[in-house]
Amino acid sequence: MRLAIALLVLLAAPAQADVIRDRIYSPVSLADTEVEFEGEPPLPLQAVTADGLVLAGYYWAPETGNDRLVVVFHGRDYNQLVMARRAEALRQGGHGVLIASYRGYGDNPGQPSEEGLFSDGEAWLAKARELNLAGRTYLFGFSLGAAVALELAARHEVTGVATLGAFTRLADQVPAVLRPLLPDRYDNLAAIASVTEPVVVLHGSKDEVVDPEAAIRLEAAGGANVTRINLVGGAHFAALESIAAKLWSLWATLEGAAIKP
Repeated sequence: MRLAIALLVLLAAPAQADVIRDRIYSPVSLADTEVEFEGEPPLPLQAVTADGLVLAGYYWAPETGNDRLVVVFHGRDYNQLVMARRAEALRQGGHGVLIASYRGYGDNPGQPSEEGLFSDGEAWLAKARELNLAGRTYLFGFSLGAAVALELAARHEVTGVATLGAFTRLADQVPAVLRPLLPDRYDNLAAIASVTEPVVVLHGSKDEVVDPEAAIRLEAAGGANVTRINLVGGAHFAALESIAAKLWSLWATLEGAAIKP
């Protein structure tokens, strides 16, 4: 997520939002993606944004008797198919998994921006509630996707939230002199402070992209609602196979504590 080198080139010229966004977002085409799922592959499905964009995603329905569904938001240089493979482990226990996508990513129409990604998140949350009318909805965001998950949780009531490799705010990822050039802010510190549901902040101790100190700052901003988990030896994307069962168990524990009189 370090944008300093790319943005330095722009200092001598007027700030162009679209040019800068080309450095912030790094979409991966579905044509360049090959994955092999461990189990049954997910079903393709779509969500429609408020501005009329049709976005493609993937879905594993919860098993009979399970009312839990997690919406998964991917990072800046991913697409929905890559994220589906990496998030497949969240199916453990028969839980439902909905893989979201963004405008401009994975062959979707449109151009990514902060406002656009938040609108896309709204569409996927609405789709999740349509799929799981009486069930419990969780949000999971990786890296840039953590910003989408936290913003949605700040706006809407959900059952629980988790982030992996989240930054504090986009401006903290670049030198101070370059911050005024950023057209998108993604202030996770402000968003997490407005979330009332339990938030699990997961961060690898060996994260090579976002300083693990970010998790400590997010925990401080979110207060008592936040449970921070240090993934010892984990990289920016720590394998979910070793995290999924613990995350679902922790969500259940936090949910139970939240509803106690």
